[in-house]
Amino acid sequence: MSGEQLTRYRCVMLRRSGASEIRIVRAEDAAAARARLAAAGLDPVSIEPIGPSLFDMLGERIARGGWRFPRLRPAWPARLARPSGAVLTGAALLLATVPFTTAIGAWGLVGLDRWQAARIAKRQAPAIAASVRVAAVERARDDVEAVMAVPSMSGLAGRLRALLPEEAGLVAMALAENGALTVEVETPDPDRLRTALAADPLFGALREIGQTRTEGATIDVILTGRVR
Repeated sequence: MSGEQLTRYRCVMLRRSGASEIRIVRAEDAAAARARLAAAGLDPVSIEPIGPSLFDMLGERIARGGWRFPRLRPAWPARLARPSGAVLTGAALLLATVPFTTAIGAWGLVGLDRWQAARIAKRQAPAIAASVRVAAVERARDDVEAVMAVPSMSGLAGRLRALLPEEAGLVAMALAENGALTVEVETPDPDRLRTALAADPLFGALREIGQTRTEGATIDVILTGRVR
């Protein structure tokens, strides 16, 4: 028998827990529906015929050719006038020129920023030049003060001889351009020499870098340090 002659039946079964179960069965009649459920081991307490489902009605209508998917045809609003072809063409051209106008605008903004930067630099150039000149003068003054602060070799030698003990003698003295002073003193007692030099802040800051014993049983002590 074809599917078009089958009827849908609502069949209600009771479970042992007391809950109900509903199944929809398609059959020729109620007896056939009960027989199908019995074959599955189910015993319905009620069987009621129900109408076809929406899916069944839709399928039947499609099969008869009486229904098709609607076509969407959006209509232009009645209150608005339909634009002419010239207006549509102009709008399309305007949209096409958007990238070019954007690029031109960006180029103009970049040019404006550069012009403003050049204007500010030109306006501040005198002040920058003055600051550079002031900095150069200050550096030159610092260099001159540093040179003037370093005593002369003759002054350093006289100052050192005044500190040396009677048994000690100045052997050599060297002053580098960077202010490094090296002194070599011959003495029989290095400890007494260091005590004597400690009385002067400049020579007291010198550090000993070596000792050499001479043939006359004295010791040459070499000291170095910076005087500026």
